[in-house]
Amino acid sequence: MIRFVIKRIIRRPWLSLIGLVMAGAFCFILCYLVRYREGLQTQLDEVRESYEILCVVTDSRGVRSEGLSLNQSYADFIKDKENGLGQYVKDVHLAMELKINSSLGTGTLIGVNDEKAAGRLDPAMGGNCDYVVEDFFGSDENICLVAEDSYEALSGQMLTVKVTVPSTGPKEETVDRTYLVVGQYRGQGGDIYVPYQVAARLSGSGGSARTDSLSFILADNTKAEEMMEKAMEVFTTVDPASYSPRPALTVQDRQYKASISELEQNIRRTDLLLPICAILSLAAGFLIGFLAVRGETRSYALMRTLGVNGAGVMAMALGEQVLLPALGVMAVGFALGRPAAALVYFACHLVGCAIATLRPALSAPTRLLYEQD
Repeated sequence: MIRFVIKRIIRRPWLSLIGLVMAGAFCFILCYLVRYREGLQTQLDEVRESYEILCVVTDSRGVRSEGLSLNQSYADFIKDKENGLGQYVKDVHLAMELKINSSLGTGTLIGVNDEKAAGRLDPAMGGNCDYVVEDFFGSDENICLVAEDSYEALSGQMLTVKVTVPSTGPKEETVDRTYLVVGQYRGQGGDIYVPYQVAARLSGSGGSARTDSLSFILADNTKAEEMMEKAMEVFTTVDPASYSPRPALTVQDRQYKASISELEQNIRRTDLLLPICAILSLAAGFLIGFLAVRGETRSYALMRTLGVNGAGVMAMALGEQVLLPALGVMAVGFALGRPAAALVYFACHLVGCAIATLRPALSAPTRLLYEQD
């Protein structure tokens, strides 16, 4: 049978070449779409898992996110895993500001628990900081960062500052504190950065512990709505016309949602193209089968008369039509790393060829000869 099929292919090289080219082309399109769809799904999964959605506490109008003088209870609520937002949150960023005077002039003492809590320290915001201690932000020692234009003169030295701390009384209190200069930040001026808990001790000493800037990253992006529902027990939503004393919580997920929406839309489009491509593959197989059996009615009738059963005729006819396309499909499938997709195409192509070949190959010999006449 193999020899017969090869002879038939050699007799009609152009038809065999057309079948090979069409099979290779449609198989390439199908494999490319499958690979493209898999890539989109991978990107979608990565965005959902790794995209960091920042949630920022602001005033009720959404105008300010710094200098809020928030009661410490808001930070505690965000960290509380049982009764607060702790189960939805990771990487809480805290900042506290206190007025100071020092040899650097008038400035601000800023307590931070992470470099992302301050734009001048956060590389993502164009900032930068450098320090010689192992864990500056987690330390409870009196250490500080100064501006880069002052660091060379103060590195390793003690800096004495007068700190104005909040007070429950009618007058503000001023205390003297000394900090070891262990690093620098990009910029200039009299501001210094200290670990958050060091600043919190100063704030608490006046009887009014507070946080001036508060933000966090969602631990699970799919639970943003659930987190906001819980957050509304303490916070409010941004309202430009509001003057509520309650701070607002803003979820900065616009870019995240836009990315998710675009990827999902592209996946849906690809999902529509895949069955269309499969149908076109079937149609291509039918066309090749139709061209292959056209004018071969007498040959099939003679085969049947000589004792070849219908299944044998069908097998020889299909072998002529799919041998070269099968080789092309395998080559394309393995070249693109999608042999399963190539197999799906070949199945569609084979079904199309079979539909076109079924009637001429299985009809009774007398009927075939009658139709030929």
